Amino acid sequence: MAQAIASSTSSAAYADGAGKPSPVTLQAQLQRYQQQLSDCVNCASADTAQGKSDIQAIAARITQVQQRIAQESGAAATPATATASALSATPASNIIDVYA
Repeated sequence: MAQAIASSTSSAAYADGAGKPSPVTLQAQLQRYQQQLSDCVNCASADTAQGKSDIQAIAARITQVQQRIAQESGAAATPATATASALSATPASNIIDVYA
C-alpha cells in the first residue's frame, strides 16, 4: 500500500506549459487517487496503523485535487463530492463489498 501513494503530483505533465495543471490532468489525478484509496480500503492491511495512515494520506490528496478542480472551475466543491470523499475515507469495516 505504501507504494501506491508514493507517486507525486509534481511529476504530472501540464498541458499549457505554464505550471498550471489542465482540467484533464486534475481529473486523471483524482481518478488515480480514488482507485488507490479503493485499493487501500479493500486491502487486508486496511485495519493496521500503516493501512489507516495510507488511507488518510490518499484521502487528503483527493481533497487537495478536488479543491484545485473547484478553483480551476471557479465553483465551490459540491456537498456530494465532499460527502463521497468522507465516505471513501471510512474504515474498511464500514464499506459494503459490492462483489460479494
